[in-house]
Amino acid sequence: MTSFTAIVKLTLRNALRSHIFQLLLGLLLLCALLLPTTVSGSGEGARAYIQVALKYSLGTVSFILAISTVWIASLVMTQDVESYQLHMVVSKPVSKIKIFFAKYTSVVLLHLVLLLAAGLAIYLGVLWRFHQGSFSKEERDRIESEVLVGRRVFYPEPPDVKRLAQEAVAQQLEEMRKAGRGQLKSGAAEMEAEILKGISEDMLRQRAEVLFRKYGEWTFRNLPRGGKEPIYLRYRLYVGKVDTEAQRHTVGLWAGSLETRKETAETADGAAAPAAEEEYVRNWVPLTREPEEFYAGRFHEKKMRPAIIDRDSSVTLRYINLDAQKDKVYFQAVDGPQLMMKVTGFTGNFVRALLVILLLEIIYAGISCAAAAALSMPTAIFAVLSYMFLGSVAPLILTTRQLADPAKHLGYWIGKAAMQVVVPLQEFEISQKIADGELVEWFYLGGLTLNYFILRALPLILLGCWLYWRRELGLVVRK
Repeated sequence: MTSFTAIVKLTLRNALRSHIFQLLLGLLLLCALLLPTTVSGSGEGARAYIQVALKYSLGTVSFILAISTVWIASLVMTQDVESYQLHMVVSKPVSKIKIFFAKYTSVVLLHLVLLLAAGLAIYLGVLWRFHQGSFSKEERDRIESEVLVGRRVFYPEPPDVKRLAQEAVAQQLEEMRKAGRGQLKSGAAEMEAEILKGISEDMLRQRAEVLFRKYGEWTFRNLPRGGKEPIYLRYRLYVGKVDTEAQRHTVGLWAGSLETRKETAETADGAAAPAAEEEYVRNWVPLTREPEEFYAGRFHEKKMRPAIIDRDSSVTLRYINLDAQKDKVYFQAVDGPQLMMKVTGFTGNFVRALLVILLLEIIYAGISCAAAAALSMPTAIFAVLSYMFLGSVAPLILTTRQLADPAKHLGYWIGKAAMQVVVPLQEFEISQKIADGELVEWFYLGGLTLNYFILRALPLILLGCWLYWRRELGLVVRK
């Protein structure tokens, strides 16, 4: 391993002395410290200010490091070849495979240093703004409990639309048979499938909308019991139509199904008798004394006591629409409602976010080294940036699958095929999670490692290593 370590050290020494490293370090620190001061929040107070500081700085640093990884990895892999310096190295008993992975390791270590420096600057900058800001005690408590924290997200149980639709179809077909319209055999399966599709879509639409003086209901299951930390209900709804630009204030009331115990009987020795199932009753209890007025189209959070979790580790909530103009309100599945419970502090969650960014750099460093192993520097950079761009636009192409235009259907299948081989940057977007105080789960990081590093990037890295091993360096001609 002496030769491997020597190549890593030499590559790092040259990189650290170069103006490229100094420029990147200065740019990252500039984005981490000064960028948050140039933007303002969404008008929601100190909480939004801290959220913007986290989101913009962390997102910008992640993007700059991704582009830098492509450039420096291509430079490191091609510079020694095109300058004929590598010919002296391979004349010694050093394997090309060892050279490839040594340069790959040096690129990762270099960007690890940059990531740690920028991450530390963001972390200290956010804490400094929090402690030095002229925030009220209420605002500080809200920031600590909703932003500077790592909270696990729980989603409501999805409705069994298929089962409900099948029951409705069976009832409808039975009524048709009684009316004498179910005698024809031909086309019965197609008719049943069409009815089933229509009923399923109608049920999903009804679940997303809440009429005036009606309620929407959600059930959350498998929640941990016995905790002392408060539970937060996070949601965003729209009034009138699903459009963030045309929203206004609306009025509503949240209620929870609380399980209370009846008066317990006592045994002969004065001890309380064991509680039976029938000794508990459920009541719908408003979460606030009066209906609340809030602005639609924005995310809102509500604090709830841990006692709202039932004995079966579930929570059932209702939102009653009391809009002053008697309009419908709409809930989208991606906007909640969600329940959030604290798992770790801000430091632990922030470290997990840096690990996600590091994983992205490891992936694109390997892909860039693989491309530069067989191509010239400009060609390798162009190829990897095109690969990166394809990963960014492929999810947008998939949204055309329901359109009738055959050309757009072709685009959909092209996008679907591309999604099986590319590594989308969107999947590594972590700044929004951190800004919302959402926990970066270990299984999320593990899923990214399996799906995008092991299954997609690693085969390309091994292919590039093989091409580098087979490459005839004598064919490289100085221009």
